[in-house]
Amino acid sequence: MNLSTKLAEIALISPDQEAIVFKNQRLTYAQLDTRVSQLASGLKQLDIQTGDRVMLVMRNCPEFIISCYAIMRMKGIVVPISPQFTINEMSIIIKDCMPTAIITCPEKQEILYRISQSINIPAGIIVNSNDPAKESIKTYEEIIDKSIDTFEEDTYNSEDVAEILYISGLTSKPRGVMLTNRNLYSNALTFSQACSLNPADRALLTAPAYYAGSQTCVMNSTIVSGGTLIIQEGWKGAEELLRSIDQENITFLFGPPTMYSLLLKYPELNKFNTNSLRLALCGSASMPSDLYESLASRLNIHLTDGYGLTETSPIITVNFIDKSGKIGSIGKPIPDVEIKIFDYEDREVPQGQVGEIVVSGPNVMKGYLNRAEETSWALRGGWFHTGDLAYTDQDGYLYIVDRKKDIIVRRGININPHEIEEVLYGHPGVFEVAVMGVPDAEMGEEILAYIMPRSNYALSEAEIKTFCQDNLDQKKIPRYIRFVDNLPKTSSGKLMRKEMQSWIANQKPPV
Repeated sequence: MNLSTKLAEIALISPDQEAIVFKNQRLTYAQLDTRVSQLASGLKQLDIQTGDRVMLVMRNCPEFIISCYAIMRMKGIVVPISPQFTINEMSIIIKDCMPTAIITCPEKQEILYRISQSINIPAGIIVNSNDPAKESIKTYEEIIDKSIDTFEEDTYNSEDVAEILYISGLTSKPRGVMLTNRNLYSNALTFSQACSLNPADRALLTAPAYYAGSQTCVMNSTIVSGGTLIIQEGWKGAEELLRSIDQENITFLFGPPTMYSLLLKYPELNKFNTNSLRLALCGSASMPSDLYESLASRLNIHLTDGYGLTETSPIITVNFIDKSGKIGSIGKPIPDVEIKIFDYEDREVPQGQVGEIVVSGPNVMKGYLNRAEETSWALRGGWFHTGDLAYTDQDGYLYIVDRKKDIIVRRGININPHEIEEVLYGHPGVFEVAVMGVPDAEMGEEILAYIMPRSNYALSEAEIKTFCQDNLDQKKIPRYIRFVDNLPKTSSGKLMRKEMQSWIANQKPPV
């Protein structure tokens, strides 16, 4: 079984069950499955073959889901990326994965067309619009219209790569995480069973669908359980989210701590009916205990915490806090997933001792695209090494202590500071730079850049931010810019990031 065949099975058993709600559009499982087959057939007619990569550059919409399942149905590989990426960021990923085709939203078609003039996209660009910007760009409906309503699925291999998700790299370049049919299906099914999701559930997709957490925890888990997926294009504010919960009787909500904090701060919170909610999952960042208590007292919502990484499809652990009572823990491993805590020599440490979380199970990735050496290192000894430091208590519950990597988690999104540093080094007035996360009550972390200007160059914060806007995704632009006379280094010239962290704690230089 894979995700696409499971969709076909549900469409056969419950054809009239509501599958997708988006604005005024409502699709049953039978209609969704037909659209998936039509698109799979249409893509096949473009000579897209088994194992070919099809990139998706789209916001949350039914076509994103249809495209994912259609590409899997024809045994292609889905490569979803953020439509907020700059032309430079998109070009890097396109060169790395070399997609056969790209399906995109209207506002990104011209940028992708420009990229296609220097990088060959054999089957071209398909736009989710009836108004292509260029004659060579095909429309989504044009592909559907040339197709047939059925598609004979070939026998698939559970170990075939079904999706490549790009994450921040250890260096400045993003890495493509290769996830198999088995990875995606097993994680979605196990998570849905752990949460007791069923056809009566109505899940709200607000977080971007191109992220692993949104896909497994909301999109895929809802479909494999036969529930209904209500789609928002993205975060539109607390009022819009509360209105959706009220009007669509949402039972399942997923998002970072920031989202729940903003709900609680909304001044007219009590005018919306949220009684339908039975499950709210907090992902992407650790949940403060006061947030759990506030939601429980004000909305009678018991948040569920969890932990995972893109490389693990992503769910590793879940903590149903109303049952465990362990606020601050990321929980226990889901069924069939095993974790251990290793020291720096990959030896298991005793309970209560801090070490690195390592993972084994059907959720662990196949590897990093075009990065054999990094794959071997990450999966050494048959365990995926997460880079996160934690310990387990006497009941087997896991507690995160620190991250070995320098990743910034802003509003639930992982951001690699080295990627921002490389962009800033491209400014002629920047001599040296160090980027790091600083605590923020609303975002979890905000981005701070310490910049040492070149001599005789009068840099301003406005100039740096304008430069970043031209070269970085909006989410990666530093909120704080601080100019310094020097940056602390070791005798070998390595930046002393812990020293700079103490600057933040001591307000030196002032932040």
